[in-house]
Amino acid sequence: MLSNIYLHEVLDLWFKKEVKPRLRVKAFLIRYADDAVLGFATEEDARRVMEVLPKRFARYGLTIHPEKTRVVRFVKPDNIDSGSHSQDKDSTFNFLGFTNYWAKSRKGTAVIKRSTGKSRFVRALMKIKEWCKVNRHNPVQKQHKTLNQKL
Repeated sequence: MLSNIYLHEVLDLWFKKEVKPRLRVKAFLIRYADDAVLGFATEEDARRVMEVLPKRFARYGLTIHPEKTRVVRFVKPDNIDSGSHSQDKDSTFNFLGFTNYWAKSRKGTAVIKRSTGKSRFVRALMKIKEWCKVNRHNPVQKQHKTLNQKL
């Protein structure tokens, strides 16, 4: 809880008051607990903020995870397939266990959608499989009821 309050000052307010006014075009910040996505309309703005971000955190005695912090190109594809999302590196990224991807809305415009990330989905299936092994001695009706709740 304390770290979230601390990050509000270190990241949220700094981004709003210092970073956004200096950018050439639109930008946004989405933060959940200690995870964040900073979105920029231009790669140049993203790179500039990426250079300053570790210095900002170091000023408060914080560090940024080097493997999780990176600039990701997330560009809208020229043609969007309404069926499924591709795994093209420029059209998807993972955040908080979800894969974010471009898709076509009902009206035919490009929108960002989310689906459960592959690793998170596999982990959930393994937990259900393990639960089934441990509880197969229970009556089928009880298994059915509990399994439906889990699903």
